[in-house]
Amino acid sequence: MKTLQRERVLAKLKKDNSVDNFWAIDNYILRLGDIIFRLKKKGWKFEGNFGRQLGKPMGVWRNYYYKVVKVGK
Repeated sequence: MKTLQRERVLAKLKKDNSVDNFWAIDNYILRLGDIIFRLKKKGWKFEGNFGRQLGKPMGVWRNYYYKVVKVGK
């Protein structure tokens, strides 16, 4: 059975409390921004930053990380 991209993102968020662009691309999820947008409409709240702002290694400075602040419906 095929899992929807949204379901894979939700599973990742529940497991790690965050998701990032590089993980999404590695998992063939090319519309992460749209999925986050739709989750926000359902009451989810996220805190987002680039890897550089989070003190990550130089290789992932341009990677964007979404951290869950509040779980919605």
